[in-house]
Amino acid sequence: MADKPRGLLRGAKFNGKHTTIIAPAYPMVELLRDDSRVSKIVIGIIKPRKGGGISLKAVTIEAGLRITISGPSSVQQFYAYTADPEGVKTALDGLFSTE
Repeated sequence: MADKPRGLLRGAKFNGKHTTIIAPAYPMVELLRDDSRVSKIVIGIIKPRKGGGISLKAVTIEAGLRITISGPSSVQQFYAYTADPEGVKTALDGLFSTE
């Protein structure tokens, strides 16, 4: 896997404790980082998985969104704190096509 783009996980929206993300998550993290409706992004642990394509699932929770990104060999969960979860979810819909 390639190194993360320089400065991707810097700024007030990240707590700096967990900074490893899977490659398919880069576009999603960039979108959330640049979205003014998102106040904080929490990066979860990476779990292995077998096969499959790239997919994104966003579920509304009390504080915003729980986002699960699946890649070819791993899956990772993120939390996006926002007062407008439906608006952010709509912005995320265009990232990956589901087949």
